[in-house]
Amino acid sequence: MKSTKSTQPIRVISYIAAMLIAMPSAEACGPYFPVIPTPKFFTSKTEGHSVRSLERRENLRLWQQLTSPDIPTADIAKVLYEDERYHPKSNPNNQFYAYIRNTNDREIEQFLYIAKSLEYKRKEMASPWYYPESKNSKQDEFTEIIKACKSYQGTRLKDRYALQLVRAQFSAHDYAGCVNSYDSCFCNVPDSNLMKRMAMRYVAGCWSRLGDANKANNLFVRSGDYESTAHINAIAYMAKYHPDCPELIAHIQQFSDDSARFCAVKPVAERVLHEGKAHFRGDWEFYLAYEAGEFHSDYATASKHMARAIQSLFSSTDLCDHAHAYSMKVDAALGKRDFLLSDLRWIEGKMIILSDEAKEWNRILQNIIYENWIPTLWEQEDYSTAFLLCSYADNLFAKKRRQIYPPFNRRIYRQISHTYFPFNYNDYPYYHTYPPFRHIWCNNSETPILSLTIDEMRNSSEYWNPLDYSKLSFRLLNSLTSSQLIDVKHSIAADLPLYKHLRLQARTDAPYLDEIIGTLALREERYKLAADYFARVPKMYFATLNIYKDGDLHCNPFCAFPEHWHNFDNMTSPLEAKYHFACRMLHYQTLMKHGKTPDERGMARLKYAIGRRNSFEDCWGLTQYWRGPVTTLFRPSHDIGGYDVLSKYPELYDYENTVGHEATQAIFDREVKAALAMLTTDAVRAEAEYMLFNLKTIVKRYPNTPTGKAVKFSCDRWQHWL
Repeated sequence: MKSTKSTQPIRVISYIAAMLIAMPSAEACGPYFPVIPTPKFFTSKTEGHSVRSLERRENLRLWQQLTSPDIPTADIAKVLYEDERYHPKSNPNNQFYAYIRNTNDREIEQFLYIAKSLEYKRKEMASPWYYPESKNSKQDEFTEIIKACKSYQGTRLKDRYALQLVRAQFSAHDYAGCVNSYDSCFCNVPDSNLMKRMAMRYVAGCWSRLGDANKANNLFVRSGDYESTAHINAIAYMAKYHPDCPELIAHIQQFSDDSARFCAVKPVAERVLHEGKAHFRGDWEFYLAYEAGEFHSDYATASKHMARAIQSLFSSTDLCDHAHAYSMKVDAALGKRDFLLSDLRWIEGKMIILSDEAKEWNRILQNIIYENWIPTLWEQEDYSTAFLLCSYADNLFAKKRRQIYPPFNRRIYRQISHTYFPFNYNDYPYYHTYPPFRHIWCNNSETPILSLTIDEMRNSSEYWNPLDYSKLSFRLLNSLTSSQLIDVKHSIAADLPLYKHLRLQARTDAPYLDEIIGTLALREERYKLAADYFARVPKMYFATLNIYKDGDLHCNPFCAFPEHWHNFDNMTSPLEAKYHFACRMLHYQTLMKHGKTPDERGMARLKYAIGRRNSFEDCWGLTQYWRGPVTTLFRPSHDIGGYDVLSKYPELYDYENTVGHEATQAIFDREVKAALAMLTTDAVRAEAEYMLFNLKTIVKRYPNTPTGKAVKFSCDRWQHWL
């Protein structure tokens, strides 16, 4: 008999595209639903920072170049931005102060003294308690500082003194003098110079106060200060006159998740590229690619822009790297595999475990594979590549982390006589060693689930990891048919460069795949196939399954009420439950067709119907890997960030219509009715009713049968069933 449930895989494209933000770890009773990380692609390290914070970082780097790269930027920042006065003896551990003392650098010392004095006076005058002594008090306050700046004759700190001069004159409200000093001091200095860009803002402020808004805006643009630009469209205005301004791109990155604001920049980007004035064309091509792909799903257009972007210059290496990553995403959406292997190797190189960006690059990789590659490959029915890529993404970062922090290095060993008690902080089964045997316990059980010799353990390292139901690759395998998964198992062993690389990180061990194939075959009522594959799986592998550790394989599937939770035949080990269930169902299939009498065929059909229903219901551990007590925990029925996951993204495996619902019960009722109709003798009918726990029917209709007598005399209160 075949199930009425179709065994074809459910399309996963819309579902895969919906899973959000992160992938939580699995609970013992079942998984949280796997979700897709949503990292930013149109971003860089400068994103989210103000113009002044960017200038501050650049200033610290310039001071390192001027002095020593060995001086921590934190020490330089302490002297420049935190100390109110220049006090080299106040912090003997500060390496910037130490450098100045040890090198006897009077030039830097004098400059810092002047700069600190200027900043102190500016802060003093900004206080609400400041009262000028006379009308010209402000100019008088800065006279000595202005003279000191003008008297500098060196070249090493020339641009820094020029900036201090401009700042002092601006603070003294000498706007005309400030403009003249800027023009004379910075006339031959390129706009890329940090001191000139910082001075521009003061001069722009001067022109604004002098009533020339156009000159003010022009200088604000050249300095990268889009916040101060007084224009109805500051982005367009700045892009027209300063398209290479890194602060402008950083500003656009800040609203890359706002479709209206982000898409409104498109005409600006197109005009910048058309005019050909931008040096960093890669920034703008990347913008157009992201706008087309992210907000319009126009990956063909995005691909054209990305091809041009990769061949162009970028304003930062970090932005260039994110553009490369987005090109991988575009290629995935279009199914382009030409550069897949080289791209994977490239992004692996970005995941340096000891770096702060490692996790984010892993999130980027998972987003590309989960959201784009898997739906594309599933559409093409290339399940082998889809599985390998998905398992690769599931396990890559964890394996890289274990290379740095091996889990076995975290064990604490205590030796008591000849017994060792290793306690593993990771979620692995732990074992106690009693030479020459090793006994495995799970979940602090007092009884070992399996005893193995040392020789058996030496060859068992690949089975130590318990099955993680939260892995998306595991969910993908469970959406296939058994025949499709068999094809996948054989094809992923192909000697292809891509497959060889993916297999280094993906989980492809035979017990893992064989056990899933057998479980899929049980769902499809292909019991001979199931028995063949379960026979290949070592017992110790079943011991790592959560369905075993939680007792979900301990019930009798051939009892009408298996909630009694006792092993069927009182002989079958839960470690062999799936195998013996498949063998028994196969036996009943044979008897249903070839039994010698109607009673034999009918009883086989009844037992088959009970076993089939229970394998999807109370004994769901035979055909499922989870079925939580609260259904909503194990399907996307909850909102995540306001996103209605359930209504838009169906599950990979359809629990709603397969497990514990109308289809299973309807088939059971029909088959039980047909089986009972086949029986010809009262003794067998009574036995069948007893299997269904219909004691009232037995006592009323078959009281004189062996089963009827047993019911009457084995229970003092059998009358209650009448």
